[in-house]
Amino acid sequence: MTSSRPASELASQLPESLALLGQGLFERIVESTVDLVTVVDQSGCFLYVNGAAERAYGISPKQCIGRSAMDFVLAEDRERTELALADGLQDPNGAMFSFENRQVGGSDGVRTYQWTITRHDAEAGAVFMSIARDVTEARESDLALQTNEARLRAVLSGMLDAVITIDPYGTVQDVSNSVEELFGYEPQELIGQNISIVMPEPYRSDHEGYLAKYRTTGETWILNTTREFPVVRKNGSLFDCELSVSRIDLPGGGDPVFCGAFRDVTQRKATELALQESERRFRAIFDQEFQFVGLLDPKGRILEVNKAALEATGTDRDDVVGRLFWDTPWWRHAPETQEALRQWIARAAEGEFVRSEIDFKNQTGELRTLDFSLKAVRGESNQITLIIPEGRDITGLKAAQRRETQMLKALATLGESAAILAHEIKNPITSVNVALRAVAKELGTDDREVLESLVERMQKLERKLRGTLSFAKPLDLNIERTNARQLLEAAADMLRDEAEARQIAISIEASASPPEMDIDVVRLEEVFTNLVRNAIDAIDASGRIELRAGRSDGHVEFTIDDSGSGIPDRMLGTLFQPFTTAKDEGTGLGLALCRKVIEAHGGTIGAGESPLGGARFTVHIPEVHRRPASTTEACNP
Repeated sequence: MTSSRPASELASQLPESLALLGQGLFERIVESTVDLVTVVDQSGCFLYVNGAAERAYGISPKQCIGRSAMDFVLAEDRERTELALADGLQDPNGAMFSFENRQVGGSDGVRTYQWTITRHDAEAGAVFMSIARDVTEARESDLALQTNEARLRAVLSGMLDAVITIDPYGTVQDVSNSVEELFGYEPQELIGQNISIVMPEPYRSDHEGYLAKYRTTGETWILNTTREFPVVRKNGSLFDCELSVSRIDLPGGGDPVFCGAFRDVTQRKATELALQESERRFRAIFDQEFQFVGLLDPKGRILEVNKAALEATGTDRDDVVGRLFWDTPWWRHAPETQEALRQWIARAAEGEFVRSEIDFKNQTGELRTLDFSLKAVRGESNQITLIIPEGRDITGLKAAQRRETQMLKALATLGESAAILAHEIKNPITSVNVALRAVAKELGTDDREVLESLVERMQKLERKLRGTLSFAKPLDLNIERTNARQLLEAAADMLRDEAEARQIAISIEASASPPEMDIDVVRLEEVFTNLVRNAIDAIDASGRIELRAGRSDGHVEFTIDDSGSGIPDRMLGTLFQPFTTAKDEGTGLGLALCRKVIEAHGGTIGAGESPLGGARFTVHIPEVHRRPASTTEACNP
């Protein structure tokens, strides 16, 4: 469009009919409206503007005459405005057309107007009458609404939980995109449907009644609460959801909407059930443990404790859980024990394994002894997350050890006395034996038998004294290397003639490359000779003895089986204790001495029933000899 022209030139182009209106009715109509009314020529210059021009353009209507209408169009909108005008003016029928643009110049700054333009043909040429309505507030509201809608869609599309809004009649208004994953419906499939479509029976049939009651009374229990609720997918399958419903009152009044958030709790419930089952199994194992067991955090606070530990002191779980371990009923009798525990837990929290003996008082006030330990447990990040205190009541074992120590001390004293006694009575017994035999030659047969019996009793007494001396005497091992077969063959060769005389077969079974050991060969040969002799003595007439040797977990395992009478059940528990024997002529020290020698080598010996019907003795000796710290320690069971 062209630039502005003089008002006098433009006025001559006003049609006669318009001029007549301008003198009367036209003036009253257009000057009273708040809409902007203009008349422009074909070049786009104002021929007329009403009083609304001052508000729109910031100048008087008179000042507008002759100026181009494009002078007041926002620069960014001019090209779009020109295109709209060009399209409208090309209509050969001269139909009314409309468009919007933004105008500048008024006191309110940039305003948006909606234009309606009509062409009028006159003798002086065509003119264009337009009516412009200020739609700034409407467009701002539209923009705000669009922005809010966009925000709402963004929120709904980004929500993990399925969100559905309904009106008071249950009709779905909006849904989040996540409904498709949860329910199987595309969002558009649900909008306009009744919310009962996702409800199984009997909830579906009852739902309309709940809504009707709420519309009438305004009473409901479901608002602002969370509950688990069964829902149905598009394919008909059911699953449990956690449902939260809230009421939203819209601006401007009108019916509220109700927003429901659905969360699938199937996995959570499965996890809870698995956790409950895991907890049940944990409690079953934890509480059935015979030993005292607990769980502490790294600071020493009790998280859990088993039934055995609670029953030991008559303590309730609630009285100790959450408390510091050293400040519990188990240890209150001894402040020094509490302080030791505090220090041990600090060491365990640094990753150290702590073990010691500790005393506690049970529910009857009796002092008991525990084999106590603290062990740290590390989590995935290698940080210590738990400390496990564990205690085994060893009060009975300690008492047995004390009794055995006392017995060993007594035996040691007896051994010392026996050595002196054997020395003192050896020569007198020998002299008495010689004298008795000399006297017996001068006596009759009956008197001689009495004296011979007396001589045998004196010799038996001498053998017992010598055996006691041998058992009590400390061992000094002379270590040599030998193999298992040689050890068994030496014992068998020593007694083979005696066995054959009684029709007893002795067999040896060992590998082609028998294991070797560092041992006191002489003393262990005596041990196996003693065991083979016992086997021979246990067989009345004709039978067999089987000797075997092989490797077993770093040890050499020996077995001696016989087909004899076996070991009486009453003797199995005391078989290796001193002065225990089933033989009429036995001293009761042979097997005790065997165990002493074997344990001095770091080994073990046991007895039981043999597949041959008699007794089986099993001996384990380390392949590499480990000398004990002291002879007394080696003798402990």
